[in-house]
Amino acid sequence: MGTQANTEDLGLRVDALRSSLGITVQRLAADSLIASTTIERRLAGDGKLTVAELSRISAALNVSPASWFEAAA
Repeated sequence: MGTQANTEDLGLRVDALRSSLGITVQRLAADSLIASTTIERRLAGDGKLTVAELSRISAALNVSPASWFEAAA
């Protein structure tokens, strides 16, 4: 159960940053080369973000992939 809660929380943190930067889901999808439907599902906590997805999203948002885990600690 803890893993799923952490995954959902990670998606929410990514979505919060995306929103605060004024970036649409469609723009994030285009910048990260991930389908917008996949991004929407991941940000809603439906399915786990893969390492590759998190890396691409981090690059698109100009943040370190490690920062997502530092924020959770």
